[in-house]
Amino acid sequence: MSFHLLIIGGGSAAITAALRAVDRGCRVSLIHDGLPLGGSCLHVGCVPSKFMIRAAESHHHAHHSRFPGLTPKGADLNFAEIIHHQRRLVNELRQTNYEGVLPEVEGLTLYAGRGTLVGPRSVEVNNTRIDGDGVLLATGSRSSLPPIPGIEGTPVWSNENLFEQTHLPTSILVLGGGYIALEAAQMLARFGTEVTILQRSTHLLSSQPADLGTTLEEQLTEEGVTVHCTTHLDSVSYSGDHFLVKGTQEGKDTHWTAEKLFVGLGRAGITEGLGLEENGIHVRSDGFISTNEHLETSCPGVYAAGDVLGGRMFVYTAAHEAEIAVDNLLGAARTPDYHGMPWVVFTDPQIAGAGLSAEEALAAGYDVETAELPVARWPRFRVSRHSRGFLRLIRDRKTNTLLGARAIAPEAGDLMSEISLIIRHKIPLSEITDSLYPYLTLSEGIQRCAQRFS
Repeated sequence: MSFHLLIIGGGSAAITAALRAVDRGCRVSLIHDGLPLGGSCLHVGCVPSKFMIRAAESHHHAHHSRFPGLTPKGADLNFAEIIHHQRRLVNELRQTNYEGVLPEVEGLTLYAGRGTLVGPRSVEVNNTRIDGDGVLLATGSRSSLPPIPGIEGTPVWSNENLFEQTHLPTSILVLGGGYIALEAAQMLARFGTEVTILQRSTHLLSSQPADLGTTLEEQLTEEGVTVHCTTHLDSVSYSGDHFLVKGTQEGKDTHWTAEKLFVGLGRAGITEGLGLEENGIHVRSDGFISTNEHLETSCPGVYAAGDVLGGRMFVYTAAHEAEIAVDNLLGAARTPDYHGMPWVVFTDPQIAGAGLSAEEALAAGYDVETAELPVARWPRFRVSRHSRGFLRLIRDRKTNTLLGARAIAPEAGDLMSEISLIIRHKIPLSEITDSLYPYLTLSEGIQRCAQRFS
């Protein structure tokens, strides 16, 4: 009799796990509610945000040119129509990739409803108990409200409702300076909204080296975005037509007003009402699930994968964790491998990285050396008249191998897959400097930067 896997969730981790398990000969019951099949990435994350970011980029370039002799004439903007086509794309992808194919997968049964764990290997959905041989929790994450007095009950925007709005506000306050907040802020500004970013830390993207955030701040400021760092927010109020946020900046009392308020200050695991604590599963105060190195929770036979773990909340890490969790449920003892993991913030210029930062490498005890290639010295960008940003490579002097990279540059994310492979496979940098890279390509920058090591 085949192994019967019960999966709670409907996003990337859940669906990847389901297909992996079916491929391994298992029966799968996939139980999901909330967002439709496809989860956050498809409906309120990756797909709609990148569609809107690229649309905003087109609008921006219709009004601004880097080249002498070109005078843009602007563009007519129908924001509601852009939203309509973005939602149509999301619906098409959901039907093509999920709703139109998953019901036909042999061995996979879909249940639409709230799943509740009623035993180490049992889930109840729609008043029906389903017994299996193992459980995978892949319920994802949601935007969380910060504990600011007055914010509860106000009509704030987040990534979960931004891409359904058909009205472009005249002004908006963006709380936060991380991935989601920065992408939304620049996108809205490029469509014409007056944007003010309120960031608690001393620089944008506070988990990364300061010069990445400060360089992006220069770009945003040039585009008309107001950035306030080192802020503390004391209260939020909503009058029906505008928000008022009171707080301090660098210790001085101040306030900010705008038509709308976007919250991008954090995420929380979606674990409420799943019966986890009742079954001995440790859930942190932020809703994320704790597991061991094999992705098994504190309840034997129950595993977790994807955003519900917190930490690395990317669609590709979710899929990676899902495959490992399934293999381990079937008797393996694999651990996730994040070595050299690439990541991207889809601002313009993009901020991207792979592996360790210089600070992380030093803390880990490596003999660290860095090399930088400014965008202004990068042939690809010299001809396209870009001048802001850089690529930084971090190497171990002892082995002449790459430990990590950080970049702020146009399309910087496209560099990181190659850099990740260089890190993971410990390719000596001499192999990179001696290789042939096409002139005026993006990837040529990797070689030119590597050649700068002493």
